[in-house]
Amino acid sequence: MCNMKNVFAAMLFLTPIILLGQDLNCCKTKKEVENNISGYWKIKDSISKIRYNFWFEKGQGNLRILELINNDYEYLVLDDHPFVDIIKKDVGFDLKFTDLYENRLANVKYLDSVKMVLKMDGKNIEYRKTKN
Repeated sequence: MCNMKNVFAAMLFLTPIILLGQDLNCCKTKKEVENNISGYWKIKDSISKIRYNFWFEKGQGNLRILELINNDYEYLVLDDHPFVDIIKKDVGFDLKFTDLYENRLANVKYLDSVKMVLKMDGKNIEYRKTKN
């Protein structure tokens, strides 16, 4: 019985540490963030034809928001103005989106070459990289 209490106590102690570690699954440098985020993204499991195209030139991030049209062979540009700044924090990174009207901040919860999770306005949004 005492062993079971120890196992339970260990689980209660380690679970928050494990969950915290999952929150930190990202990159170690701004360049890694830049490399992983570059490309076309869509919201996971969404039927929307909206795509988010990130690219970087001379350290400046750009975001173009597009909608697929004509059987997914052409794009309609919805927004071509947002700039993206990668902000290194003590733990992880934020993305600062700047457009003509406002600045928005998103916390990078997870990022690799095919999956991205951003926390914006208190919600986690999962994205998947796509070819177009």
